[in-house]
Amino acid sequence: MSAHTARFGVILLGLLVVNCEADGRGFGGFRGGSFGGYHADSFGGYRGDSFGGFRSDSFGGARTSGWGGYHTDDFSGSRSGGAVWGSRGAAAGGTYDRTWDGSRGGSISTEGYRGAAVTPWGGAAGRGRDTTITGPDGRSYSSASRGAAAWDHFPTDGGLSRYSSFGGVAAGHSTAYWSHGTMTTRAGYVRTNFGYYGAFRGNWWVGHPAAWRPAAWAVGVDAWSVATWATLSNLWWNTAELPVYYDYGNTIVYQNNNVYVNGTDAGTAEQYAEQATTLATQGQQANPPATDQWQSFGVFALVQGEEKTSNNIFQLAANQAGTMRGNYYDGLMDTTTPVYGSIDKKTQRAAWTIGKKADRVFETGVYNLTHDQTPVLVHFGKDRTQQWLLVRMQQPNSSK
Repeated sequence: MSAHTARFGVILLGLLVVNCEADGRGFGGFRGGSFGGYHADSFGGYRGDSFGGFRSDSFGGARTSGWGGYHTDDFSGSRSGGAVWGSRGAAAGGTYDRTWDGSRGGSISTEGYRGAAVTPWGGAAGRGRDTTITGPDGRSYSSASRGAAAWDHFPTDGGLSRYSSFGGVAAGHSTAYWSHGTMTTRAGYVRTNFGYYGAFRGNWWVGHPAAWRPAAWAVGVDAWSVATWATLSNLWWNTAELPVYYDYGNTIVYQNNNVYVNGTDAGTAEQYAEQATTLATQGQQANPPATDQWQSFGVFALVQGEEKTSNNIFQLAANQAGTMRGNYYDGLMDTTTPVYGSIDKKTQRAAWTIGKKADRVFETGVYNLTHDQTPVLVHFGKDRTQQWLLVRMQQPNSSK
C-alpha cells in the first residue's frame, strides 16, 4: 500500500470515529457525497445514499472494498450485526471492535455498538463508542460517547465532520458569559498541552506548500507576531479609534432567537448569522494585490466546550482594506486549508471561513483578536450558532 493511500485511510477512519455524528441519511457511516467520496456502506454496512437500502452482505460480513477502499486484511478485530427492512421502514444494529496500525506509525482502536430505525416520518438511533487514536509522534487522543438521537427528515451534521475535533452541533443559538478569569484558566490548560509550535515557521512552510503566506513575510516570524490596537487603528483609520470588545454573553446576547447588542434588539439570530456570512463572503471574493502589506493577528488554538487540548489552529492576518487571510491547520491530520474573511471597519466585526464555503462562519471583534484569549461565535449556516474559545499561542523560541 502506498504511503499516500495509507495517509488518507488514517484521515478517513479517524474522522469516522472521533466525536462525529453520522448524517441521518447513513447512520453508522457518512454520506459519500459529503465525506471525500467515501460510501457509508464501507463503515458499518449502511449505504450512504439510501438509509432504507441496507446491504446485508456488507453489514454482517467482510467486504474486500470495506473501510474506505482498504482491504479488510489491513485491520484486526471483529464486527457483527444484521438488518431488516420493509415497505414502511428499516432497522439495523451491530457491534464492532477494530484496530488499525498506520504505515508511518500510530494506531486507531475503536469498539462499540450502533442501532437505528427509520420510517417515512423520521428516525431514531442509538450508539456507544470508545476510541483511541495514537499519532506517529506518540500523542494519544481518547473519546467515549453514549447516546441516542432522533431526527426528522435527516438533518446534516453542520458541515464540520471533516475536521478532527469538530463534532456534531446542536440546533439553536447560544451565548454564555465567560469572565476573563475563566477564559485565562482555560487558556492556560490549552497552552500547556499545545504541541504545534513548529507550525507556520521554518521547514513547516516547505512541507505545506498550499498554505497561504505573503511573499514579504519573513519565514517563521510574522505569522506568529501579535497585532496591537494602536497598530490596527493606524492601519485602518489613521487615528486613535476607540476599540470595541465583542463580549458574547454580556454585551452581545442571544435570547429567544433574537440578538441584543448593549441591550438593543439587533435582529433575529438568523439575520445576525447572515450578516457574518456576508462579511466573510466579501473576503472570499476579494482579490488583494500581491504587493499588499499584511498585519498578522498571530496563531490561535480553537477549543470547544471544556476542552483542554486543541488540534484546530488558526493563523490570521488582515490588510489595509480589511481583507482577512490566513490558514486553518488541523494538527492531528497535518492538513492546511486557506482562510478567507473580512472586517467591517464601522462595526469592527471580523468574520472568516475555512476555505471558500459558507456553511460554517467564525466571527469575533477585531479588537478581540489582539487579546490573549477571546470568545468566538461559530455559525453553522443561519440556524445554529455556538460560542467557542480562541487561545493565542505565544511565539516559540528559535531553538524549538
